[in-house]
Amino acid sequence: MSEETVGNIQNAFVIFAAFYLASLLISIVLKKASKRFDTAASEVFRLLSNSQRAVLILIGSIIAIDQLGFDVSALVAGLGLSGFALGFALKDAISNLIAGIMIVIYKPFEIGSEVVISGSEGTVVDINLRYITLKTADELCLVPNSLFLNNKLTLKNVNKEDS
Repeated sequence: MSEETVGNIQNAFVIFAAFYLASLLISIVLKKASKRFDTAASEVFRLLSNSQRAVLILIGSIIAIDQLGFDVSALVAGLGLSGFALGFALKDAISNLIAGIMIVIYKPFEIGSEVVISGSEGTVVDINLRYITLKTADELCLVPNSLFLNNKLTLKNVNKEDS
């Protein structure tokens, strides 16, 4: 092997290791931050932690492969098209996830609240990143979080303080 090849291999390894270590550090910071919040918010931090790790390791791998002298332009273009197709296919799931994050952040209602969302009326028994679980008189309803963003939400039996 020539010195240039060895240098390229070392550079590729250093680049990949740097991205991997950065992903580990960010993951540790996000896990520590998640301990300061309730259970629902910690799910958001866990999701961010896992997502950033995958993205950083993928980017580090592509840059390392490029450093080895391979043409990665077709790989990057293919990943872009795959990402577009996957995003389009998962648009409903992604909108539910984003709405779930907004519910966790803004807390328009909480477990035990009586609500009406998109014609479903009941008591909120669970909130997660994909759907809201409502207990009606005789059944449980799973209402996708995106309906919260796109439809009228009515809170029932809200205590009003006299001003």
